[in-house]
Amino acid sequence: MNAVYDILVSNSASVGFFNTIGLPRLAPYWPRVFASAAAFELIFRIGQAITPVIFPSTWTRLNKIEKYKWCVRLVSIAHACYMVTTSLVIIANSKLRSSPLHGYDPVAESAYSVTVGYFLWDIIDTYKNIQVAGLGFMAHAIMSFGVYLLSFTPFLQYYGACFMMFEVSTIFLNVHLFLEDLGLQDAILYFINGMALVSSFFFARIVYGTILSINVWKDIANMETHVSPFITGFVKLANITLMSLSYYWFSVIIMTAKRNALDADLIRALDEMDKPEKAN
Repeated sequence: MNAVYDILVSNSASVGFFNTIGLPRLAPYWPRVFASAAAFELIFRIGQAITPVIFPSTWTRLNKIEKYKWCVRLVSIAHACYMVTTSLVIIANSKLRSSPLHGYDPVAESAYSVTVGYFLWDIIDTYKNIQVAGLGFMAHAIMSFGVYLLSFTPFLQYYGACFMMFEVSTIFLNVHLFLEDLGLQDAILYFINGMALVSSFFFARIVYGTILSINVWKDIANMETHVSPFITGFVKLANITLMSLSYYWFSVIIMTAKRNALDADLIRALDEMDKPEKAN
């Protein structure tokens, strides 16, 4: 297998093609991109097969759209767990830290080939289910795919790992939704995970993400090495789009939390009103 892989990535046609399209660092990793996309589709299919066995009553209760979203979350959480742990290694790389715009590293490129594969899968899956997923998730998938693909120019490989820490909140969000589907809203785990979700989303995406965005824009403005205006323009557009989505989704999380708190207060008030009647 290694010999076949080496032939695929090292032949002159493959190397020449990726040099021509301006992604020279992708040549050694392009099979990994498609293998990763296939692996994420396999996770989706496995989720469809084993969830009815593990959670039969829950699966029976879910409608078609809810079953689809359950399996999508399995793929999402698999990608998030992999990228968060790998990104910590990349961020600790002093070589990349010293050259955050143009530095490159095999560990980062190996990880980003997986994430490019994930967002390729995400684009295809979202397109097929656009009425369920919505345009916001399509925009997120396209912009993320583009940014991590452009990291193979190479560009922003250090910052790519920093922004991937957003996925910490994705893990808690998926767990939150899994617990809701399982009917465990009254469990202490649901409350603890909810607090972790709000906290991680705020600090990782809103606070840290805003600081990172400012640093990226400043570094791009001050960089000495020429980079294609298309690349810098796409990166800026992607940053604006993804941060805007993060701000919007955080507002939705806060409004939902407030509504749930009000609903809980209303239920308690009705219970209190009902107690005197029962006593009488």
